[in-house]
Amino acid sequence: MERSKGCLSLLLLAAVVASLVAGSSAGIYHIVGAGKGWQMAPNRTYYGEWARTRNISVGDKLMFLYRSGVYNIVEVPSRDLFDGCSMRNITNRYQNGPTIIELIPPAGPRYYFCGVGKHCEEGQKLKIYVAPFAPSRTQNDDQAEEPDDDGDVISGSPAPAAVPLLALAACLLALSLLLLM
Repeated sequence: MERSKGCLSLLLLAAVVASLVAGSSAGIYHIVGAGKGWQMAPNRTYYGEWARTRNISVGDKLMFLYRSGVYNIVEVPSRDLFDGCSMRNITNRYQNGPTIIELIPPAGPRYYFCGVGKHCEEGQKLKIYVAPFAPSRTQNDDQAEEPDDDGDVISGSPAPAAVPLLALAACLLALSLLLLM
């Protein structure tokens, strides 16, 4: 009985994630951390390295796959709060995974970290540069690298806009992460 409720919950979660991902063709979905999702990083540079392989624009969506109660997402407005993993002046806090954050204007740097325990200090943090809206991106577009407020370049190669395939991949990843819980 308990196992069937768990399976039903997983199927329901997969359906919700799939409908959220497939429901909008505007922007690109970026699964934060790719195959690892949003969890303790294997090293302090993991999420920074992930961000450098993405071009992220206004209208795109960040998908954070994580277990509620174990991880969360804290958004802060400045580099100094991000660097210090400071819980002062929080812009947004997300507690229930998975979380999809639509990147709305203005363009510019965004700062996210896990506010649980010492996760941020140990590398579970993400700094990205959100470029102005890019209405038609393809894999062959020229990619301009944009600096954040300290001059660091936060950019990379483009991500394809294959929403249906990404929806399937997101569902499979969410299911596999939940089955490991």
